[in-house]
Amino acid sequence: MSPLMRSTNSFNIVLLRIPLTDLAYLYINFTDIADLSRIFYLGKGPSENPMFHYVLPLIDGVPPIRFALAGSASCHIAATTSDELLEQKSLRLRLHATHLLREMLQSPNTASDQTILASILMLAQLDMCSGDCVEFQTHLKAAVTVIRNPGYDGSANMYYFEQRLAWLDVMSSTTSERPPNLTIAEIKATISHFSENGKRQWSYDVFPCPIDLFEIIIEITFLFKAPHLGSEQAKLQVEDLERRLGDWKCPTMSGPRKHMVEIWRLGILAYLYRLFPYMNHDAVEKPLADHVLGLAELISPSSSWGYALLWPTFQVAVTLGDDAKKEKDQIRSRLSIALETIGCRHHSNALETLEVVWARSKEFDPFTISIPGRTIMLV
Repeated sequence: MSPLMRSTNSFNIVLLRIPLTDLAYLYINFTDIADLSRIFYLGKGPSENPMFHYVLPLIDGVPPIRFALAGSASCHIAATTSDELLEQKSLRLRLHATHLLREMLQSPNTASDQTILASILMLAQLDMCSGDCVEFQTHLKAAVTVIRNPGYDGSANMYYFEQRLAWLDVMSSTTSERPPNLTIAEIKATISHFSENGKRQWSYDVFPCPIDLFEIIIEITFLFKAPHLGSEQAKLQVEDLERRLGDWKCPTMSGPRKHMVEIWRLGILAYLYRLFPYMNHDAVEKPLADHVLGLAELISPSSSWGYALLWPTFQVAVTLGDDAKKEKDQIRSRLSIALETIGCRHHSNALETLEVVWARSKEFDPFTISIPGRTIMLV
């Protein structure tokens, strides 16, 4: 047994005797080095991650955030160590955080929109990482209500909360039949809040792909879910989206970051081709898969850059045929390593879905790759 598993198991024996009200504080203290210091980030360093600036300072004063973060820490450790007791503790913490959030929503005068939105974001992300996504859409709908409040001002958190929620809203819609909860105008307004010298600002820790590419994902998603898909106007829009993706140039960067961004561009192309197969596309799916998986091999699967490849890799993975055994094994390996190292179950959920698609063992939507009764998130 590894030292981490021994220490975690010993810790859990103590947890059985600790009241839930104290458990959140203990988890935060126990995991602040082991888990919170490894918060997923893609920017210049963890100290610049918006989580450290706008969420962690709220732990003491906002109980739902405290319990959600404790639930997240225990969820990640439970997934990496296969600890069922810790998994149960994570669920209890998540349920209590949800209860506290509902109490907060019932007494809006006792909490600011900022703390409510931060609590919703933490719970939505925990729901996603837990793998079941039971309350995910409920959290997103509640967030939309707050964002649409005429008095809401996101400048206090540099619009991090609403931008991150807009990202989750759109990306969850790419694997679902439902449209995003926010309108396309609201989403574009949200991602355009920051600008400098006439250019929109972008944080890797909010969107793993550049904001221009995210905007194309938004437009593809809304176009597909709009009526009259066969109209001439829709065809022109698809051609324009394909042209923009082909013309888009990666910003000046190198190493894993550059490879990751190019993989996202190619993954978006694969997404466009799958949703609009009747178009005469300039490229075909097989070379896209080869290119994406080749670039992925240049990025460690147990790095932040590797974790960020889930969505674009999935877009090409669903196109693989029966003869692509090597490519499928490569994807299986990368997703398994990601689960073992970061402990987010949306990686294992994605792999389970791919196994269904590859084996054609269950009914699934060929466009959204959604399976009845199952929710997957690919962020």
